[in-house]
This record gives sequence, C-alpha cells and structure tokens, in this order.
Amino acid sequence: MAKTLKDLLLALLNATLILIALCLFLGWKLAATVDDITGKFAEKVQIVAPLKEEVQGVRGELTALRSDLSSIQFAGTVADSATAQKLSEVLDKLDDLESNLRGAQSKMAELTESPDQLINTAIENSADIVADRIIAIRGCEPAS
Repeated sequence: MAKTLKDLLLALLNATLILIALCLFLGWKLAATVDDITGKFAEKVQIVAPLKEEVQGVRGELTALRSDLSSIQFAGTVADSATAQKLSEVLDKLDDLESNLRGAQSKMAELTESPDQLINTAIENSADIVADRIIAIRGCEPAS
C-alpha cells in the first residue's frame, strides 16, 4: 500500500512538472510571437511617417494652387462670368480636397504618435477571433 501511494505521488509530481514545462514553453513561444508582431508593427508604423510628410507637401501645393486661382479670380483677369463660375467651383473643390487631406493627415499623425491604440485594437480583434474559433471547435456556437 505504501509503495502504491508512493508511485501515485511520483506520477502526480511527474505530471505536474510536465504541465509546468509545457506552460513555460507555450509562454516562451507566445512571448516570441508577441515580440515578432511588435517588431513588424513598428516597421509598418515607420512606413507611414514618410507618407505623412508627403501628404503635408501635397497639402502645401494645394494651398499654393488655391491662392493662385484666388488671385486670378480677384485680379479681374477673368473675361466672362462662365469662366468665373467655373473658377469658383474649382476653388470650392480645392477647399473640400484640402479639408479631406487635413483629416487624413491628422489620422496619420495619430497613428504615428500613438500606435498603442492600434495595437490594442489588433489584440482585441485577435482575441475575439480566437474565442470564436474555440467556441466553434467545441460546437457551442451561439444561436443567431
């Protein structure tokens, strides 16, 4: 009886050590994957920085073009009212385009300055996907 109890305790200790080793291995693999994803994500965010600068340059060119068109319109060099109307429409379109470009530039600035929001969103979406797959594997899909 003592030998059986001793063998049982040894088996329990052995199984516990195997589970601890498995958990440590999986934690190590998870940490390596997180480091890899973080590195790739940092590279992707750095790709956005030159794009942000280029958008700023385009925005400057649009502003210069708008000022040139405005100076033509107000200088009185436009011969007829149809041309003046088209010039006014083009100026309105340029204003809309510039405001859209300003919005895009502010979004890019938010991405490059605080990528932690994007990382948190990616983690939450990944966790939701994993949870859905686990539920599907168990066969416990929620009723739609």
